[in-house]
Amino acid sequence: MTGPRSSNDEFSPEVIGTIRGAVGPLVDAVMSAVRSEHPVYADVLGGPEGTGIRFGIEQAVRAFLDSIEGGRRLPGETAEVWRRLGEAEFQAGRSLEALRAAFRTGTRAAWRGAAGLAADAGVPAPAVITLAEAIFVYTDELSADVVEGYLQIQSNEAGERERRRRRLASLLVEAEDHDPEVIARASELARWPLPRTLAVLALAGETPGAVPRKLDVDALAVADGDGAWLVIPDPDGPGRRAALHRAVASSPAALGPTVAPRAARRSLRWARTALALVERGALPDERPTRTSDHLATVILLQDDELARALVAERLSPLDELPRGERERLTETLAAWLAHQRHTPGIAAALHVHPQTVRYRVGQLRAVLGDVLETPDGRFELELALRARRAVGQPAGPE
Repeated sequence: MTGPRSSNDEFSPEVIGTIRGAVGPLVDAVMSAVRSEHPVYADVLGGPEGTGIRFGIEQAVRAFLDSIEGGRRLPGETAEVWRRLGEAEFQAGRSLEALRAAFRTGTRAAWRGAAGLAADAGVPAPAVITLAEAIFVYTDELSADVVEGYLQIQSNEAGERERRRRRLASLLVEAEDHDPEVIARASELARWPLPRTLAVLALAGETPGAVPRKLDVDALAVADGDGAWLVIPDPDGPGRRAALHRAVASSPAALGPTVAPRAARRSLRWARTALALVERGALPDERPTRTSDHLATVILLQDDELARALVAERLSPLDELPRGERERLTETLAAWLAHQRHTPGIAAALHVHPQTVRYRVGQLRAVLGDVLETPDGRFELELALRARRAVGQPAGPE
C-alpha cells in the first residue's frame, strides 16, 4: 500500500492535529451517512458487528493522518484489517455491490468531514484540493483491499462448495446401501437438499461444460474417468423435459430412469448404457435420449453378444433368402407382429393387397416354421427384429 501523495509540507502540524482530534466525530459522520443511505447496513452498524467496522474506519483514518504527517507508507496492518472486513461482509451474506455502494458513501462523508475541518482551520483552497486527492487515493486502496478480501473468501467458499457437491454426487452413486445419515450430512454441507426423486444425465463429453448453467434446476455436476454426468432433481417436474432438451441440444446425452436418491447408482448405470447405444446408433439421438422411453431396446442390447445370438437363432432362415425376398418377408413379419396378425391392418401398413399379405405369411410359415404359432416364439421374433435394427442387417445372399 503506497499511501496518499502528500506530506507535512502541505499540512501544518496544527491542521493535522485538528483532524486527529476530531477522529471520533469524523467516524460518526461516516457511519451515520452509511446507515441513512443504505438500509441494509442500518441495523448492522448499530449492533455488535458495527463495532468491528468502526474500529476499521478509525484505524484507517489514523493511519492516513500518520502517513501525511510522516510521509511514510501505510502499514500493512491496515490493509489486512480491511481485507478481513471484506471477508466478514461475504460471510454475512451481503452483496459486493452493496459493499461498494456503502464504501463510496463513506468516502464522500469522510471527505466532507475532513474538508470542513480543514476549512475551519484556515487551510488554503489548494491544500484542501491536495487533501481531497490524498483521501481519494487512500480510499481507493482501502476499497481494493476490502474487495480483495470479499472476492478471495467468495472464491474459497465456491471451491469448497463445488468440492462438497462432487462428494455428495459420488456418495449417491457409490452404492445403493449407503448410510442415510452420511448422505444427509453431505447434502447439508453441499447446500443441496435431497430431492424426493432424481435421475442421472450422462453426457457425451469429458466435462459437463455449459450444460449445468443452462438448466433451470440446480444439478450436481461431476466428471470421472468414464465421462461427465449430472444429478438432476425432480426430473419429471413441469417443464423439465423441455429444459433438458435446451441444455443439451448441442451434443448427445442420455437420461437414466427416475429413482429415489438411494438408487442413483442404478440411474447412472442405465444412463451410460443408453448413451453408449445412442453413440453407436442403436438408439435415437433425442438430446437427451430418455432410457425410460426405450427400456425394451436397452434391456435387449445390454449384452451385444446375446442380442446377436438371438438374431441368428430366430432370423437366420430369412438371411439365407435373396435380398429382395428377404427384405419383403422381414418387412411383412414386422407388420404381422405389430398388427397382431390382423390382415387388413397389415395390408394397409404395407400398402399391398390382403391377398399379398396372406401369400407372404404363408412363405414366412414355410421359412420360420412353428415359431410363428406360439406366444413365446412371436415374442422372440419381435425381440430379434428390434435387435436386428440395432446391431445391423447381415449381408446375406444377393
